[in-house]
Amino acid sequence: MNKFKRGWFPVLTGLLFAVTSAIAIAASSSEQAEQTEEKKPTQVLFTNVNIFDGFAGTLQDGMSVLVEDNFIKEVGKSITAPDAIVVDGEGRTMMPGLIDMHQHVMLNPPEGTASYQTRWDDAAGGAFAHHHLMNNMLLKGITTVRDIAGDPLDVAKAIDMGQLPGPRIYSAGGAISQTGGHGDWAGRNVPPEILGNHIDMSQRTQNTWVVDGPDEVTKAVRLNFRRGAAFIKVMGGGGVASEFDPLEIMGLAADEVARAVEIAADNGTYVATHAYHDKSYNRLLDLGVRSFEHGFLVTEPTVERMAAMGQEVVWSFQCFMSVNTFGDYDAMPGFFTHEQKVKGVAVGKGARNAAMLMNKHNVFTIGGSDMFGLPFVAQIKEDITCNVDAGYTPAQALKHWTGNAGIVLKWSGPKDPYPTYELGTIKEGAYADLLLWDGNPLEDIKLILDEDKLRFIMKDGLVYKNTIVEGDHPYFRPAKAPLTRGQYPL
Repeated sequence: MNKFKRGWFPVLTGLLFAVTSAIAIAASSSEQAEQTEEKKPTQVLFTNVNIFDGFAGTLQDGMSVLVEDNFIKEVGKSITAPDAIVVDGEGRTMMPGLIDMHQHVMLNPPEGTASYQTRWDDAAGGAFAHHHLMNNMLLKGITTVRDIAGDPLDVAKAIDMGQLPGPRIYSAGGAISQTGGHGDWAGRNVPPEILGNHIDMSQRTQNTWVVDGPDEVTKAVRLNFRRGAAFIKVMGGGGVASEFDPLEIMGLAADEVARAVEIAADNGTYVATHAYHDKSYNRLLDLGVRSFEHGFLVTEPTVERMAAMGQEVVWSFQCFMSVNTFGDYDAMPGFFTHEQKVKGVAVGKGARNAAMLMNKHNVFTIGGSDMFGLPFVAQIKEDITCNVDAGYTPAQALKHWTGNAGIVLKWSGPKDPYPTYELGTIKEGAYADLLLWDGNPLEDIKLILDEDKLRFIMKDGLVYKNTIVEGDHPYFRPAKAPLTRGQYPL
């Protein structure tokens, strides 16, 4: 039986060609084309769906959702829309598109970020980025990413213009780091005069800024905003995937962070930070930073301070890489040095404790994979299921990746690249980013790892996957990565 009551598939080439041809024919055949009746919006009515709205701990059963063009017009038990195309959900679970709040879109060379120095250029970086954005994110139900170090802003622009398919991208632009900090990826023996000329590929492509002093920070932050950044990322401490910075260091100096926060506030947006321990977290809280990544070495007093601030600040949990990878010396990426792997083990030991404390005190939390480079980027959704392994309920884990994420994205204020509607939720006035699942992820979170159970993907009102109908049906659309060849199969 055809689950679509009328023939419809509003996606990509076919629709665009049909609309363009119709406009051209109308314009050439009549001088009164400008006076013709305005085209009615496309409406799609989903019926018989059980909704996870991005926040609630239970499903809303037997609901209907009316999409008009690219937004949700109405949600209810019974919706009248006589001109709508009707999609029978047949009791499936509908939820918002997933939002990865800690992604590094441009840092996906197979051998990691260091390979930009010796093997790959920025053109290859863009090719890797788009492949993964499409095949390992959008076609797996991740309809939005927050890019939090790197510069995919032209890729984002191409997606927004309809030139490339892909998820929405909120980007910080290049990370703001001090010399020898977590964003300094140049070779150890590259001399300062070379770095000053941005011969280092990562700096030349603006994936990272290595700056010292408030004046250099000012220039880098303003250049990020000029490029279209939605927020700013500063390196507030040492890190695992970098060579020069032990976990215990503080990162950018107080006056450097303060300048970044000041300029972000002047632009109506916020600053996120990379940091791990109490001293850095508390200094950054004092300075007005709002989004706190990692933090796997913090103690309970710091967590209590964050909890008391409610939704003024957020903790971003990168579960899989810390719990399942960084905790095991042998499981970490092969391109890590011994020193980096030792740092990773220390982080892994603290990650479960940090998650326990954040959950205990109900700290406002989002989720982000921090998974880049092969094979990790193909496993992004395991970061969500890892949240459950770390003590959160399935509803909490999905809330981190939907409703809470949508709230934080709107912190970008006038720098929000998608300001019209809400994200991460199913309600009137939200973007039409929708997923349909066989089964209930609130009962079995692991089902989100089975791509066969993800039957329908809509982003911005367009359909990118539809296996509700049979495979020989003209509206059938699988989400399948193309086959590739070479030493590093994607």
